[in-house]
Amino acid sequence: MASLEEAVSEAAGVGTVLVLRPQSARSADEEIKRLLIDDPESAQLLAVCFSRSPATWYDEWCEVLGTEPASAAVVTTPDLADADLGDRDVAVESVAAPSNLTGIGVKATPYLTEWSDVVVVIDSLSVLLQYADPQILYRFLHVLTTRLQTADARGQFFLDPNLLDDQTVELLKTLFDAVVESDGTEDGWNVLIRS
Repeated sequence: MASLEEAVSEAAGVGTVLVLRPQSARSADEEIKRLLIDDPESAQLLAVCFSRSPATWYDEWCEVLGTEPASAAVVTTPDLADADLGDRDVAVESVAAPSNLTGIGVKATPYLTEWSDVVVVIDSLSVLLQYADPQILYRFLHVLTTRLQTADARGQFFLDPNLLDDQTVELLKTLFDAVVESDGTEDGWNVLIRS
């Protein structure tokens, strides 16, 4: 087991990271979110987020980065997409439901091809698994992680393992360059780097 700081240091430089942490460890997300960000001011963030409004998501990331990202876009549902953005510089794309994985892929593709320093954030896979069969989500994530590798982009994927069976968690782990896993305690972090 390692401290969060040690875990983040171990996983630095990887392309895709699966963060396994219970909701109670969500407070550690700020440090983990910085894991794939080299330069906050040039960061281009593409999120898939169905648990909070794009404005809330954007504000959280500005706090994490200490500045506004160079570019930001969020794929969400129409009800969340309609939330007031104020003067926030974030593009909002919507799909009918979190189960529309093809639609998510279609909405994400232009950002992956047009942006150069992209970090994709799926927050969270737990929500997607409420709407999609694990095997279908696995295939979607396989395509997405391959596309990230091809585009020289990076990705962070958050998942609460307590909401799934061990077999599904183990299956999903195989898709990522690194798995950062919390046992819910401050110094209870494990890092697995895939070779």
